[in-house]
Amino acid sequence: MTTEAVGSSARGKSGFNRFMTRWLGSPFGVMSGGVSLIRYVGRVSGQPRSLPVRCRKYEGGYLVRVGKFEQKTWWRNFTSAWPIDVVRGSRVVPGSAVTVPGATGRGQRIAADYFATHRGAARRAGLPRLPKGESHSPEELQAAASTMLFVVITPDH
Repeated sequence: MTTEAVGSSARGKSGFNRFMTRWLGSPFGVMSGGVSLIRYVGRVSGQPRSLPVRCRKYEGGYLVRVGKFEQKTWWRNFTSAWPIDVVRGSRVVPGSAVTVPGATGRGQRIAADYFATHRGAARRAGLPRLPKGESHSPEELQAAASTMLFVVITPDH
């Protein structure tokens, strides 16, 4: 997918998402902390889409935790590998993305890594606060991870 292949679709977006889409695609987008713009072509509609998401580096690529995924539909484009761009300012990283449910073995490993680096996320998932260096039981992780959904983005090389 090239930069020109995917534009911004304003239809159905909140004012905040429209603002963030413009901001993240501008040279100032690099100052947006962990927020990036993802761009892709809808699997069914064939329409270009862009969406601001919290995105972090993960295993040589990127990871997006889909919050309240049951209320959203965009992630369904990635139930199997599908082209995507990650945009931060003028930097565009083309790749492919796939969803990973937290209830799977891979999803549980991702959730454990996510909780280890995002202590607030662990608390929000109902996990007890632990002293540094201790980890949650496999049963606790499995229960918390089963309510989560991730999109794993692998860059093209």
